[in-house]
Order: sequence, then C-alpha cells, then structure tokens
Amino acid sequence: MIQVFSNSLGPEELQAIADVFPSRWLGKGKHCDEFEKEFAENLRAPRVLLTNNCTSAISIAIRVLGIGPGDEVIVSTVNFVACASAVVDVGAVPIFADVDLHTLNITPSEIERLRTPRTKAVFLLHYGGHPSPMDEIGAACGDNIAIIEDSANAVSSSYKGEMCGTIGAAGVFSFDAMKILVMGDGGALVLKDDEAFQRAKSYRYLGLSHQSPSGFETMSKKKQQRWWEYDLDTVSGRFISNDVLAAIGRVQLKKLPQFIARRKQIWDHYQSELAEVAHLTCPPDPLPGTTSSYYLYWIQLRHRRDELAAYLGENGVYTTFRYYPLHLIKFFRAQCSLPVAEQINQTTLNLPLHQNLTDDDVQKIVDLTKRFLQG
Repeated sequence: MIQVFSNSLGPEELQAIADVFPSRWLGKGKHCDEFEKEFAENLRAPRVLLTNNCTSAISIAIRVLGIGPGDEVIVSTVNFVACASAVVDVGAVPIFADVDLHTLNITPSEIERLRTPRTKAVFLLHYGGHPSPMDEIGAACGDNIAIIEDSANAVSSSYKGEMCGTIGAAGVFSFDAMKILVMGDGGALVLKDDEAFQRAKSYRYLGLSHQSPSGFETMSKKKQQRWWEYDLDTVSGRFISNDVLAAIGRVQLKKLPQFIARRKQIWDHYQSELAEVAHLTCPPDPLPGTTSSYYLYWIQLRHRRDELAAYLGENGVYTTFRYYPLHLIKFFRAQCSLPVAEQINQTTLNLPLHQNLTDDDVQKIVDLTKRFLQG
C-alpha cells in the first residue's frame, strides 16, 4: 500500500540516539537546547521553544497571549481539532471561519465578518504548507487581534521573505511521525514578544519560575543551602521534550532541504499530469513571493470523490482528506453554516505526497486517477 504520509529515518538518526545514551541524561538537555538554536536559525527567528508535541505548543501560546473565559478566537474550520480544543480548554469560544475554496486557507473577509469586540485572536492554518495571505489577514485583524499561525504543515514555508510561523504573535510547529521533519513526537513554539516567551518557559514546565536554576546549579554555583526549594510562576503541566527526540530532530533538520526538494518534484509532476483532466481541479501553486513545504497535495472533484478514494485504496493507494471541518464536529455545538468548507468536505481528496515516493509510485497514482476519471 502506498501511504499518504511517510517519514525518512535512517542510520544517522539511530547514531544520534546512540550518542545520547553514554551521557545517561535522557531528559531535556543539550540536544534540546541545540535543536532550539538550530531551528531558530532555520526560521530566522530570535528564539524557539521546543515542546513534547504541537498540541502543547498551542496550549502554551493561548495562555501566554492572555486568552481566557469570554474571549473569542476565530479559527479556520478546515484545521486540526487541537486548535479548537485548546481554545475551549481555557474557557474561550472558538468562532469557526470559512476558507478559500482552492487554497483551503482562511479568508480575510471571514475575519472581517466574524470579528467582534470580544475577538482576542485569529488561529489560522497554512494549509498543506501553502502560505495564507498574511498581509491581508494582518489588515483584517488590525492592531488588537493577535494572529496565531498553525505551521504544522509549513515547517519550511515562507511569505514575502519571512518564514511562516514567525509572522504573527505566535507560531506552532509539529514534528510527529506524519510530518516532514520527524522526531517521533514533538512540537515547537515561536513567540514575537520576549516577555511572553519567558512566561512560556514556565508554562512548559509545571509553572516553575523560568528564572529558577536547577537544584544542582543552586548547590554548586550559588552555594545556596536548601537547593531543593523552588517557587512557581503559575500552575501548568509538563510539556518539555527530551534529548533522545531532539537528537533525531537535529539530524532531520539537516535533511529538511532535500525532503522539500523531492516533495516539490512530486507536486510539479502531479500538477503537470492532472491539470487537464476533466472534472478535476488541482490546487493552486504558491502565491507570488511565497514558498511552500509541499506537505499536502489535494484534488477536488465535483462528483465521485468517495468512489475515487475507494478505487485508489483497492489498487494499493491510500488517500484521505485533511481536515474534517471543525464546525461539523457535534461536540463544539457550532451554530453556523460555512458553505465553502462544507463543499470542500464533499469534494477534496489528499493524494500521497512525501519524499519516499518513487517515480513509479507517483506515476501509478496519476495513472489510476486518470483511469478512474476518464473511464
């Protein structure tokens, strides 16, 4: 079965893990610190906070931005459930927004339609690695609404010279097993404001004061008695990563450009082969002045989307649709109709797109798709 997602882990990552073991320190240590520095350099960002997963990064971002009970957060409905759940978890209200029919990104007009005096933030997704129109979104938000960028699909995407995830007040990234840069699990948080970033350190680790040194440092360097005493800035969970995963991530970061290059080759082949197929719409290429991470490739069919998915599955090709619109999830009790997203939900299919696909794999997917639609 040709999978829709895949990762590329090899002997270099295994060796990186083996190099961690002799230290006997498997928790948050030098590899976490080094990954933060290296990933920040890759993003051209002043600082990055590594977390145990992207959901944790989302939760921390919402809290340090001061979002709480009674606040509203506009969330693009074609998005991962963790975004809306984190808003609900702090007592705020997710206000689901419709998206562009072809890019599947939130539209500035939806922000203008939905914003109220209670709107505290807009939570957008760079769908499939395709950058959202950040200038227009910034204008729609104005000075008082924070922008949170979900860059889980956009680890290497850029918008007019700035890396996605570094443009808004906060940006979050994912390194789980289905992403491009893989740690097994992991996430990262970028915050523009330095004070917010320092508070995020406390939220990442049990609410402990980010200014508190470790007990060992207190004993050995500060010569302080009762080095086991500590204080809290707040109450929080434990969202740190560890050196085993960070060591994998450091190797993956070096490989990231070749991953993106291969994904672009596959994207370009799909675009050239499927563009003229009747009854099928291909995704738009990245906007001028932007680059994509090519995380997802999506096609749209007016009819028979589900039949095509079944046909491809029967012939050894797994497909899916990311992401089921959040406003359709009964738990959120959204009292709204978002017609574009609902149309997308009936017509859109993600074809496999990852660096492990062979040329034969890609051609098989193309040929099967054409055969079904032209048969």
